[in-house]
Amino acid sequence: MKIRLFVIFFIFMMVCAFAAAKVETVNKTKILKQEGWQEEYNKYRPDDGLIEALKPSIGDNLRIDVYLAFWCSDSRRNVPAFVKIIEKLGAAGLKVNYFTVERKSSRDVKFFPGVEALKVERVPTFIFYRGGKEIGRIIENPKASLVEDFLEITF
Repeated sequence: MKIRLFVIFFIFMMVCAFAAAKVETVNKTKILKQEGWQEEYNKYRPDDGLIEALKPSIGDNLRIDVYLAFWCSDSRRNVPAFVKIIEKLGAAGLKVNYFTVERKSSRDVKFFPGVEALKVERVPTFIFYRGGKEIGRIIENPKASLVEDFLEITF
């Protein structure tokens, strides 16, 4: 009985470790150290008027999870710009998490490994939560602009 429980526990731990290896938490510094990403950050100029309009919508209960991939050109273009928007907002109560994902193993795989439950199919995916509930997403490229889509989701 003890051996069976140990084997089940061991298998469970291996599955958890395998799943955890698929998604890695990263920070702004690591993001901007990627080749070409700092340049994207430097050249992006968000509209200051839209940034000011966005500030009242932040609040203390807004969280944004960003799923990106360093091999992805859409991530390279949009994530550094998003980092700059977050810095310009200067919202202390805003929680932003950045996660890298591995490549899908084939075109037949719908979701990125490790984030299937969140239905992340493309990168970057910006998932906005208010009070723990999802309120919107920006997937790959914004419809209008990052700031305008951010405004639309949070107001």
